[in-house]
Amino acid sequence: MNILKNTKYKRLLLLLTICIILFLMAFITVLFSNGSLKNNERQLASLDSLLLRKDLFVAAKKGRILRLKKQKEKATTNEELYMMNKLIYDEYRLYNADSALYYLEENKKLARKSNNNEWMVTSQLEQSFVLMSTGFLKEALDIAQGVGVYAFKLSRPLRSKYYGQMRLLYSRLRDYSNGNSNLWHKYDNLQKIYRDSVCMTATPDEPRYLNNMIWKYIGTPRVSHFKSILEKQIASTPQDTRYYAVLTYNLSTIYKYEQNESKYLEYLILSAMADIRTVNGDVVSLQELAQYLYSHGEIDRAHTYVNYYSQNAQRYQNKVRFISVSKLQNAIQQAYQERDKKQQRDLRLFLAAVSLLSLLLIGTLLFIRHQMKCLAKSGCKLNEANKLLQENMQNLSDAHQRLEQTNVQLNELNNKLKDMNEQLSESNINKEMCIAYVFNICSTYISKLEAYRKNINRKLKVGQIEDAKALTDSSAMAANELKEFYHNFDTIFLNLYPNFVRDINALLLPEEQIELKDCELLNTEMRIHALVCLGITDSGKIADFLHCSPQTIYNSRLKAKNKAIIPREEFMYAIKQIGKCKI
Repeated sequence: MNILKNTKYKRLLLLLTICIILFLMAFITVLFSNGSLKNNERQLASLDSLLLRKDLFVAAKKGRILRLKKQKEKATTNEELYMMNKLIYDEYRLYNADSALYYLEENKKLARKSNNNEWMVTSQLEQSFVLMSTGFLKEALDIAQGVGVYAFKLSRPLRSKYYGQMRLLYSRLRDYSNGNSNLWHKYDNLQKIYRDSVCMTATPDEPRYLNNMIWKYIGTPRVSHFKSILEKQIASTPQDTRYYAVLTYNLSTIYKYEQNESKYLEYLILSAMADIRTVNGDVVSLQELAQYLYSHGEIDRAHTYVNYYSQNAQRYQNKVRFISVSKLQNAIQQAYQERDKKQQRDLRLFLAAVSLLSLLLIGTLLFIRHQMKCLAKSGCKLNEANKLLQENMQNLSDAHQRLEQTNVQLNELNNKLKDMNEQLSESNINKEMCIAYVFNICSTYISKLEAYRKNINRKLKVGQIEDAKALTDSSAMAANELKEFYHNFDTIFLNLYPNFVRDINALLLPEEQIELKDCELLNTEMRIHALVCLGITDSGKIADFLHCSPQTIYNSRLKAKNKAIIPREEFMYAIKQIGKCKI
C-alpha cells in the first residue's frame, strides 16, 4: 500500500513540476518576444550579415578609386583625362561629395580648355546633383537654372538629363517644405512639369524614362505595365550596382501603394542591400526601412540601420539627411528608454512570480530527493560497474582505431617507399647507361683525334703540306663532329628525361608549342631549356656550348618566358624542376 501511495505522489509531483516549467517558458516567451517580421526575417538576417561586412565594401571602393587614379596618370589627351575624371567622379558621386566636386571642377576646366559645351553642361548638371544630395538646394538650383538658359540648344540626351535634375530639385524642395502648403503645391507642380518633360525627351530604353513614368502613374492601374518592366530589369541587373538599388526601391514603392506589405519590405531590403554594396552615402531605402521597423517595434534593428545611415550621411556631408535621421535616432532612443522601463516593471513581476514558484519547486525537489535517495543508493554500484565497463570498452575502441590508423599510415609509407625505390632504381640504370655512353663517346673522340693526328703526321712526313693544310682549313669536319655531338647530347639527355619535350610544351601557351622536325631529337631552343634543366643558367656558358652568341641565348630565353602560361619569373624555376622526384 505504501508503495502504491509513494508512486502516486511521485506522479503528482512530476506533473506539477512539468506544469511549472511550461508556465515559466510561456512567461519568458511572452515577456521577451520582439515581434519580428516573420515573412521577411530571412532577408533581414541577410541584410544584418551584409552590414557586418560593410568595411569590405568600403575597402573595395577605395581600391577601385586608387586603380582609376593610377590609370589617369597614363592619360595624355584631354578626352582621356575627361573620361578618367568622369570614371573617378562616378565612384565618388555618392561616396565622398568633396572629392566628387573636385573632379567635376577638373572636367569643367577641361571643357573650357577644349571649348566643349557638352562636357561643360554634363559637369554642371552632375555638380548640381552632388550639391542637391548634400543639402545645398539653392546652390544646386542656381547651377541647374544656369544650364536651363540655353536648354533649347542642348542635345536630346542632355535636355533629358537637365529636365531630370530639375525634377529631382523640385521634388527635394517639395519634401522639405511640409510646413508650408503653398510652397508644397508650387514645387509639386513644377516637379510634375519637369517629369513630363523627361518623359517626352528620354527614350523608352533609358533608365530616366522608366523611373519618371513609374512616379507619374504610381497608384494608378497603368503602373502595372511598368511594374512588369521593372521586374525584368531587376532580374537582369547585377545586385552590386546603384541602378539595381533604384529599380528595387521603385518596385517597393509600387507595392507600398498596392498595400502589399511583404513585397514592399522584400524589395526595400534588396534596395538597401544594394546601397550597402555600392557604399551609397544617400541610403534612402535603409532610412525608410529603419522608420518602418521602428514603427513596428523592431527597435534594435532600426537602431543598427539608423547608425549605419548616420555614419554614411556624415561621411557624405549630407546635412539634410543627417538632420532627418537625427530625429529618428532621438525617437529610437526614447523608445529604448520606454522599453527599458517596461522591461523593469515586467522583470519585477517576473521575479515575484519566479520567487513563489521557486519555493514551490524547492519543496517538490526536496520531497523527490528524499524518495529517490534509496533508489540512488541501490543503483550506485551498478552505475559504477557500468561506467567502468564503458570506459574499458571505450579505451579498447580507441586503441583499435589508433591501430587501424597506424596500419593505414604504414601502408601509405610503404607504397611511397616502394615507388621511390622503383624511381631510384630506374634512375640508376639510366645513369649507368649514360655514363657508359659518355665513356664510349669520349673513347670514340680520342680514336678519331688519334686517326686525325696520324693522317696529318703522315702527310707532313711525305711532304703533302698542302693536303695537310686543306684538312685543317676545312670546317666541314668540325660541323659534322658538332652535329654528331649534339645528336649524342640529345640522346643522352632524353634518356635521362624521356618526357622533357612534353613537359616543356606543358609550360607554354597552346599556340606557342615547340614542334620538332621528324629528324630532330631536340632543336636549339629545346637544348637551351635542357641545359637550364641540368643547372647551367649562365647565358655565356650556354652560348659556348651551343656555339652561338650570348645575345642570341638571352633573346631566346626572353622569348620563351613571354610564351609561358605561368608567371615569367617562375618559368626558369619550373624548367629546373622537370624530372625531379616529388615526395
